[in-house]
Amino acid sequence: MAIAKLRLRGGPYDGMTVDWDVPDADDPPTTYDLKLHGAHETAHSFEYRRVERAPEGAAESWIYEAPGVGAE
Repeated sequence: MAIAKLRLRGGPYDGMTVDWDVPDADDPPTTYDLKLHGAHETAHSFEYRRVERAPEGAAESWIYEAPGVGAE
């Protein structure tokens, strides 16, 4: 296993970085699912999709985006 460093865009986790344990850090899965826990023990799943590699020199390796971000 390897660690892929992600930057999340949009959604409830906008701007967060995440270390994700994946089989191959050079080709992580195309989607990253998070559960947002709310009041009264409800949970909502939120999906981020891999869109691009992060710029060279950035702290993270990959950019993952919430659906609808950048859509005009």
